[in-house]
Amino acid sequence: MAFVDQVHLDGDTATYRVNPAVKKYTLSDLNFKKTKLGNYELTQSLKPMNAKANVQLKLSISADLHQLKLAILTGSGLKTVNIFKGDQFAEEREQYQFLMQNLVIRQVLTKN
Repeated sequence: MAFVDQVHLDGDTATYRVNPAVKKYTLSDLNFKKTKLGNYELTQSLKPMNAKANVQLKLSISADLHQLKLAILTGSGLKTVNIFKGDQFAEEREQYQFLMQNLVIRQVLTKN
């Protein structure tokens, strides 16, 4: 998946962009890890207490802090999951919205 200016997950009503005011130290504070290419990556479980049904958020921000990638993946990180389909992922949706709202509040992302 390539970096883009804005992301929108299937089923989600929000579109996200990198906030122009984002700082590198804020990304470090929020547990983003710097990759070998200089990009910033956050992998966060959406249901940490249940390892078998683990779904994770993966957010990457480019090294220049202008573009991003966003995906919801299985615990292995190999397949995408649509948490907005049906009721089986209600807890994961709530955790996803909490995490994304926190990133908006911390001025990492902007929500459209």
